[in-house]
Amino acid sequence: MVSFPSPPLARVAMLALAGLFSVSACSLLDDAGMVTIPKPPAEASTVPRPAIATPLPSPTMGPVKATGGDAGSTSAESAVEVLRLKPRPKPGPFRMNLFRKGDFVHQATKDWCVAGSTATMMNIIDTGKPNRSSGFQAKLYKRGRKLSPDKRRLGSIGVDLLGWAELLNRGGYGPYVVASAAKRGTAIRKAARAIRKTGRPVGLVTWRGAHSWVMSGFTATADPAYSGDFKVKAVNIQDTWYPYVSTIWGASRPPDSLVPVAALAEDYLPYARPRAKWPKRDGKFMLILPVLPPDTVAR
Repeated sequence: MVSFPSPPLARVAMLALAGLFSVSACSLLDDAGMVTIPKPPAEASTVPRPAIATPLPSPTMGPVKATGGDAGSTSAESAVEVLRLKPRPKPGPFRMNLFRKGDFVHQATKDWCVAGSTATMMNIIDTGKPNRSSGFQAKLYKRGRKLSPDKRRLGSIGVDLLGWAELLNRGGYGPYVVASAAKRGTAIRKAARAIRKTGRPVGLVTWRGAHSWVMSGFTATADPAYSGDFKVKAVNIQDTWYPYVSTIWGASRPPDSLVPVAALAEDYLPYARPRAKWPKRDGKFMLILPVLPPDTVAR
């Protein structure tokens, strides 16, 4: 098992404070003290994955439909669609990652983080050639704005969390819902369980609601499909802002970085927008969470 260093507490505190003054989703405006600086184009190495006995599932290994009902099932049970998980749930440490090389999308403009994250999620879910075009992002951003309610609170730029979920749902990649948790650890456990049960990535609302990440995988002490007694050790992250850096939030991690859960305290912070109150979101860790369709179970 590989041990991960904890982030310096002073930097975490500084970033948490700075997040209170960033503006609406993915705006990253200079008047908020955010200056974007191009990062050198050289590829940065990702954090190495820890060696775990459980083999890494292929990107297509997610829930698959059962070919028939279980023997002895009742009529009520037969009405429920059963998705058979691959690999099969079993005891022991677990890891999975849905990301494939080429799935990552860099946001084409400073305001299009949700569009870039949505395109990345769609690429991960799709089995065909990934779409990384800026034209596709432009369409996603425009549609996401239309699907976003309450633009008075949202502001003149950005896509709301409900708009993000609806982009995926109406594109045929759902169902997705906007979810929350009171604690970071609880949110990450929810995300890991959802990835395992649905075979689809999770959206993380970072920088106190000003940015978006995609969580495509995780390493855990146990398989969430086998036991509720598991701890997530690290998560696979796609930060659509890469390869840029910020004077507030620092350097963006390269695609498919394996990030220790403790290090998420630098970026994955409770929701807090300076220009409007969101009572159902403020102070909570927000996610765009994949869920199973109604009357469906995965096991």
